[in-house]
Amino acid sequence: ASLCFLSCFLVSLTVLTMAKQIAVLFLILAVVIGRSSAFILSSPPNVNFGHLPPTTSLDMTVLSYNGKKKDFKPGTPLSKAVAALGVKPTYSCKKGDCATCEIFLAGRLTKPCVAKVPPEPKLKSLQEKGLEIRM
Repeated sequence: ASLCFLSCFLVSLTVLTMAKQIAVLFLILAVVIGRSSAFILSSPPNVNFGHLPPTTSLDMTVLSYNGKKKDFKPGTPLSKAVAALGVKPTYSCKKGDCATCEIFLAGRLTKPCVAKVPPEPKLKSLQEKGLEIRM
């Protein structure tokens, strides 16, 4: 049906000037492309359009040491956070060179003299229990 319409339309274009013919052809092409589902832009699935999921504790990271838990803002110096929990690492250089202050944070060796409190973990169990600190 659209092919017949297109051929009839092209015959009627012979009386128009060349510029008008090109303009009409582009218009027809735009309509044909617009009807094709291959050219329709759709949003990808699971796109977050600015609506943030509900958060707990205002995106605070929970750190725990010997059963004591506290909330800390991500990016806080880890040396201040561990001191608030009662952890007393030995500091020598305070630049991260000597590694005398190393502690385990969530199972990874970390230097609190230069490290920051990490962002809140994605796992719900870690959000509730907190990231464990061990000496």
